[in-house]
Amino acid sequence: MTELPLITVITVCHNNADVIERTICSVLNQQYPRMNYVIWDGCSADATLDIVKKYEERISYWASESNNGTYDAMNNAARKSIELAGTDDQWLFFLYAGDRFANDRALAKIFSMEGLDFRNLKMIGGGVLKEKPMGGDTSLESAKSVSVIPKEPAFGVASSFIRADICRFDLDYPLAADYALQYQLYFKSGPDCIAVVDVPVIVTQEEERDARLLSQRIVKGEYLGVQSQHISWRWVKEYFKWRFLG
Repeated sequence: MTELPLITVITVCHNNADVIERTICSVLNQQYPRMNYVIWDGCSADATLDIVKKYEERISYWASESNNGTYDAMNNAARKSIELAGTDDQWLFFLYAGDRFANDRALAKIFSMEGLDFRNLKMIGGGVLKEKPMGGDTSLESAKSVSVIPKEPAFGVASSFIRADICRFDLDYPLAADYALQYQLYFKSGPDCIAVVDVPVIVTQEEERDARLLSQRIVKGEYLGVQSQHISWRWVKEYFKWRFLG
């Protein structure tokens, strides 16, 4: 029987005392035999670190230091994960503070799927269960086909597994560095190195509408920056629509 791959789950956090415990417990409850857990805190001023210390005997590594944004912290945590395991032959999963795995066998289900060539894949994306901010029904946002990557992400970093040896986020894109990585993989290594699975991986809370609309416009601008590596008539049309029509 083939040995299951090593997975390092990484939680980047900052002043998340109200939600960090449910995220930690979600990771520690995973029924997966080869897993490390790294928490990378951005010098929280609330009780976040007090909660982390409650579980430090079951956490592989945690640190608290300043950073230049979320993706910088993720890069630092990725490097530590490789150092910790002594190998880059592993998968990384970034579980944001407040998010949780869809169930206790989320990791085991993905990495026992038939038909996935884990040795040659570099990124795997799944679905997201979104909860309403004030409670209520949960909706499923499935990952899209890999073929959409030239135009938009197939899935977000919050529901993706990334090989440690290629996990490096470009800080020139403060909000879309995960898409930049996905885009580069698609064109440099080919679409076959990316896979989509038709299962929810995490549960997250849906953003408020106003915040979502503002973020979408900013992120769209960064997407166009990523795509400018391959300018086409579609890109020109989308750029002018974003630039002048809002």
